[in-house]
Amino acid sequence: MSGALPFGLLRHHGAMLLAGARIVGHTLRPPAAGTNIAPVTRTIPAPPTDLVAEYLAWAGADGRYAGELPPHMVSQWSLPLVGELLLRTAYKLTSVINQGVDLRVRGPLPRGVPLRLSAAIEKMEEAPGRAKVVVVVSTGTTQQPALVETRLHMSFLQPGPRPLKTPQPPRPAEPQWHTAGSWRADRRDGLHFALLTGDFNPIHWCAPLARQSVFKGMVLHGFGSLVRSYEVLMRHGLAFSEIEVRFLKPVPLPSPMLCVQVGDTSRAPHAQAPDADMAEAPAGWCALRLVSGGDGDGDTVHLAGRLR
Repeated sequence: MSGALPFGLLRHHGAMLLAGARIVGHTLRPPAAGTNIAPVTRTIPAPPTDLVAEYLAWAGADGRYAGELPPHMVSQWSLPLVGELLLRTAYKLTSVINQGVDLRVRGPLPRGVPLRLSAAIEKMEEAPGRAKVVVVVSTGTTQQPALVETRLHMSFLQPGPRPLKTPQPPRPAEPQWHTAGSWRADRRDGLHFALLTGDFNPIHWCAPLARQSVFKGMVLHGFGSLVRSYEVLMRHGLAFSEIEVRFLKPVPLPSPMLCVQVGDTSRAPHAQAPDADMAEAPAGWCALRLVSGGDGDGDTVHLAGRLR
């Protein structure tokens, strides 16, 4: 991606940067585990015009969303609220793994008006070696408070042994895949998306620290891979109001060419996703995946899910 990085956007991410500082303190002295964590509700100013314009350009959505905000921009305004909820848990927040996102659009988000946000922990499950948390974020206005509903699926590594793997049931047959379009991430896209959203996890932009992580190098934000893939689908002319994805393998930075593929529209097998309830979808859903590699069984699947 050519052009200078928009470092001036840092001024719009005070809430997220403050949340990051609190996460560091939480890691050093985690509180006792909360059992009944109350929802969080906020009304925030409209996202600034320059931030929205830069975000749309990065997403590949120039000329789209006239007078509206893209629904996937939710990562920019929701993460401080999500962080506030997670800070009330005893989980080590630096060990969080973003496993996936569900996005349901009930109506267009108007641009230039304050946003009303609410966030709540929907599910919190613990198992040996891992804890799973699902946070629901509703975004809207004072008059219409639930225009976009987002579910963030997260996993936290826990001390102790992991459970032994159990035999998996046979995978459903793969659909016939069709490539809707493609995109590629360059080495600076991790930092660029961080400047758009305020998510400055160093694995996305600091090569020396990223090489010490489990990924052994810089990777794109999971939400970033969803945003780019979402806009490829929109350019392809697909109309949908719900999309559910799971992040299977991070997109490395820089990346190879990545293909956004959709399957048949009758049933949507989700063979590679970790969630049992997504193994096979009811009629009306369309299978979705983001792949790199060849054109067959050797493909690397980075993102898998469904839409309707």
